[in-house]
Amino acid sequence: MTYWIHIARSIDRVTLHKDRCAEVPSSTIGSSSDFWEGGWFDYPDKERALAAMEQAGTSDQRRCALCKA
Repeated sequence: MTYWIHIARSIDRVTLHKDRCAEVPSSTIGSSSDFWEGGWFDYPDKERALAAMEQAGTSDQRRCALCKA
């Protein structure tokens, strides 16, 4: 199962999502990701996604309440 993290630097938060979560955009093509805005990033397993969350540099780390990631 693929996991997604959404880094939202403007509100200093990173959120973990499962692959089929309704909040994950259907297409990440054309979406921008930069230091100030953050972005969506996919990982092949939960351990790597959690490690990426730790290194995201945000103070608020959450798991999606919708998909219960």
